[in-house]
Amino acid sequence: MVNLNVSSPLKRGMVVSALLLMLLLSACNGDPQTRQQTDQGRATLQAAIAHAQSIGVPAAMLSPILAQQAQLQRTSAPLTIFSNQPATDYYHNLAQRYQMLTVQVKGLEAQATQQMDYKANLDLQTFGTLVSQRRTQGFAGAKTFASQLTQQQNLMAQAQYPKSYAQISSSAENAIQALRLMGPAYTQLQSFQQVIQQLNASHLDTTALKQQSNNDTQLFHSATTPQDFSHIIDQVNAQILETSALSTQAIPYVGAAKLSQFSTDIDKLKQYGQATDTYQKRLNADQSALAQAKSLSDFLKVSSQIDSDVASIKLPLLQGQANYLLKQFHQEVATWGNAHQYSDKYNGQSYNLDYEYDAQGIGSDADATVQAAQTASDYQSAIELINDDTLLLHSMETAYTDTTPWNQPHTIDTSLMQHFNDMSGQTIVVSLIQQSLRLYENGQLVKAFQITTGQFDKPSLPGAWNIFLRQSPTKFKSSEPKGSAFWYPDTNINFAMEYHDGGYYFHDSWWRDDYGSGTNFPHYDSGGDESFAGNGSHGCVNMPETMAGWLYNNTAYGAAVVIY
Repeated sequence: MVNLNVSSPLKRGMVVSALLLMLLLSACNGDPQTRQQTDQGRATLQAAIAHAQSIGVPAAMLSPILAQQAQLQRTSAPLTIFSNQPATDYYHNLAQRYQMLTVQVKGLEAQATQQMDYKANLDLQTFGTLVSQRRTQGFAGAKTFASQLTQQQNLMAQAQYPKSYAQISSSAENAIQALRLMGPAYTQLQSFQQVIQQLNASHLDTTALKQQSNNDTQLFHSATTPQDFSHIIDQVNAQILETSALSTQAIPYVGAAKLSQFSTDIDKLKQYGQATDTYQKRLNADQSALAQAKSLSDFLKVSSQIDSDVASIKLPLLQGQANYLLKQFHQEVATWGNAHQYSDKYNGQSYNLDYEYDAQGIGSDADATVQAAQTASDYQSAIELINDDTLLLHSMETAYTDTTPWNQPHTIDTSLMQHFNDMSGQTIVVSLIQQSLRLYENGQLVKAFQITTGQFDKPSLPGAWNIFLRQSPTKFKSSEPKGSAFWYPDTNINFAMEYHDGGYYFHDSWWRDDYGSGTNFPHYDSGGDESFAGNGSHGCVNMPETMAGWLYNNTAYGAAVVIY
């Protein structure tokens, strides 16, 4: 209560001023309930931002929100004397802004989670593909990376937040870089060993160099990170340069050996149907120059020219070899397929038994790989792919005459598991000819059962793969438009294991009753009446629900898969 009983003019003026100040401050406060809502909105936004930061939403995504929050905090309510409304409106608008920013933060959480989930999936698929390639190429170290892949796939199944997906992507990217460097590191090791062999052939003491090479090989076998492989590449490159400098005394012998290899490469290029006149002229000139060389300077000049000429034929040689092997592969697929056909009583048509290797199957993948190749490494990878495809084709051809029952161990299976370094751990082997699946554990048969694979127009893909996705249950949705011959309605699946990107699964097919030989072609399925037509899958490997459940519960992420 203010005492208005004041005597002097000065005191009366002070009282009036105090009253005016109280009125002014009261007017600036605005509606208390609105201010409380604003404070709650500010606190809710701060909590939302803190949560988003804690689960790993990138700072770059949150930056605009933080800037707007800071801008709002720098504002203040308008000063008015006779009305509370402007301040109340200010706090009401501020509360709405905080609410909108809170909604945006939650949206960014969902967006970041989705984006990082997608990226982690792509990184793991690339990781898995490279592991399969390195296993196919015979690198023992690929087993270590396969274990890492399984670990990251298990983490992926449990991940919920952006920071978890980011950690999985980071680990996968490191492994991908390491796997990519594994090939160049191995090539450097081979180059060093070739130099040692050349010097040894020139009757030079290579004891110390062989010890260096052995040490390098041990480092290679224990390497697990990109830095490990980069160190090996740099170290071996320095050793090669040092060794080359010390080997000038052996240049006449080494030069002759290189020219002999050059001549062999020219003969191979001619075998592949490529023009060789230019290289033959270079060979003749190099042979003449080497014979006339007298001084060290002469030998060095000739050696440099020989190296240049030998290097010039490497890419055309690999290109010619890749196209030659591809042509041979297609010819064998066509020849064997035309001679070995399935006569279908259901529709009266005949089908080549090796259609999975033709243009609609892995044959098109081999074509695309060769057509896209540009570097020596690209062509070398294409050659390795075609050689593996040819091996799988020969295995299928052998299986055609193999009388071993489908539920017994097959020597073909063992041979392929040895080739792909799958004799330890779990390996799912699928025989397309027999329409059978056999699960091996450390090379020993565990269980076998009959299946149905992809039909003629949608074949299952032969190759060496890995299980990288497991789902139970799930729902399959057709990727084909309605009206397509391959469209199907949304289908509930109880057990699904993806082994190749693009939706190639092992899964149960409750709509089938018949499995085994011939069920990948049009037929009458015993599960229906005479009009019920069966056919192969859309590329997946189908099996009864009980078998799919057993396989799902007795295998794990990363299990090896061989289809032939």
